[in-house]
Amino acid sequence: MQHLRAPMYEQLLLFPERAEYLGEDRFDSYRVSLDHWGALAETFREAFETVYERSSARVLLVHGGQGHGKSLFVRTLEKDFEASATSSAPDTNNLWHVLAGGAPLDIDKVRRARDTTALRRVEPRSEWLKKERDFATGNAQAMRIFLLDDAQKDPFVREWADLTQGEYSRLKADGHRSTVLESVAERIVEDCRGDFRRALFVLLSNDPAYLDDLKTQLDRSHEGLAKRVELPLPVPSVKEEIVRTNTNLLNPRSYWFCLDQGGPEEKKDAYSTLMGDRGFIDSFQAISRALAAQHRAKRTGRPANKNLLTLVTLGTTPADVESFIADHELEPDDSSSDTHTGVWWFRNRWASALNLPPGGDHSRRASLVESEFSLRWVALDMVATWALCEAPDENLASKLIEIVRLAPSIGAPKAAKEKGKDALSTLNEVLKGFAADARATGFAERFTRMAPQQRSQAYESPIADRLGRPLSKSLRVSGSLKPDVILEEYEPCAVTKATSPENKAIELAIKRGCHVIEMTAHLQADMRGLDKYLGDKVRVYAELLESV
Repeated sequence: MQHLRAPMYEQLLLFPERAEYLGEDRFDSYRVSLDHWGALAETFREAFETVYERSSARVLLVHGGQGHGKSLFVRTLEKDFEASATSSAPDTNNLWHVLAGGAPLDIDKVRRARDTTALRRVEPRSEWLKKERDFATGNAQAMRIFLLDDAQKDPFVREWADLTQGEYSRLKADGHRSTVLESVAERIVEDCRGDFRRALFVLLSNDPAYLDDLKTQLDRSHEGLAKRVELPLPVPSVKEEIVRTNTNLLNPRSYWFCLDQGGPEEKKDAYSTLMGDRGFIDSFQAISRALAAQHRAKRTGRPANKNLLTLVTLGTTPADVESFIADHELEPDDSSSDTHTGVWWFRNRWASALNLPPGGDHSRRASLVESEFSLRWVALDMVATWALCEAPDENLASKLIEIVRLAPSIGAPKAAKEKGKDALSTLNEVLKGFAADARATGFAERFTRMAPQQRSQAYESPIADRLGRPLSKSLRVSGSLKPDVILEEYEPCAVTKATSPENKAIELAIKRGCHVIEMTAHLQADMRGLDKYLGDKVRVYAELLESV
């Protein structure tokens, strides 16, 4: 995979403005969804199988509006056709498998169809028809597929009508389109019965009238030769999912972050674009305009709360955490620490400060995760860990668990924040009274000697029980991500869930509220290895954002 460089102009969203650009390395990770092509795939599969078995010919007339994915369909079919040469198992995400592999998918059919089919993308250039005819008459394969994108373009129409440039221009200028299409249809029928037997022509166009008229003319000469089919846009929620996941796959800022940068007008624009019949490029452009709005307006209003990842380090002194923070030049937005407990809140930069091996996609993914998740770090030293896990004092354990549970808010009054810091200071004073307790020192000795697996068993269940949540349960939207504790579920940002285009409804729909807890007893000197631990967490949370 090509690793994306950090953007120079951060107000611009990276996305492919044309399907042809997907061949560039920087778009390698772009993910194509096939689900909304189901009806087209079924029609294609029926035509393909008919031609393959009967050595006949068929014409598919495919209409798709601007930005609906015509060129993407063609490019995906070409790419997946080539990839199928080495396929070892059926793949529902491979368009060639879906079109040629039968139902249910059969890898033997995929391979046989691939080996006995020629797939050709035809460019609208002079003498294209002669070139393809020469190929067809000299080719003995069982099946030939000819893909004509923008089939309404003049070179395609003129050569199939067997007209000179001058003749075609005069007929076009005089409005004799039906005469031209009648000639085109006659030639197509003749070719499908002659040189282009064993062929499937796929003509794609954004001009529905052209396709309708051509279909009428073809039916007059050969009923059933041609089928008219739509290349549909997916329903709004699926369209948004495609835009959202690819925004997160290609950029160092999340889809939600981009939307959140927009003002009411930009958010309403994104809503109407995604809910309406506008295509993918328009949808990406709407998200890009939202991202750029903050840069243009330089608004200074209160930012929205992000999702929250709470990191709990057990058996670690706040002083050790302070050293780690200083070494990594981290700047907490809020903090409070004492001898036994400490809390630090990082709203912006935290994942990108980690010291990770060079290479990979770490930098982009770190920025992606911290654009949607803030980090709250809770450090509990051995005394606090003992008090929480073995609960010599229920009131003390309850107060410790409240520190772990707390989700700070940007909008919280200053007095409330100060009250929280005072409560933490009071709690530290109570813990100091247990510092020399034989039970606490004995726990510390046992805890230190434990193997990592035993150590996690000593703290995970007591903490999860006190939080009233199951341990290591999968997120509802992602079976592969299992935080230690889920306090609030993750929901993908979806402006299309808004009940109306009003700003309040949109803000409510995209509001971030996830709160997950990850716990570790990191007892290595100088907290060595914590960078890798956090780096692994960044990777899995990035994969979450990139997949749903």
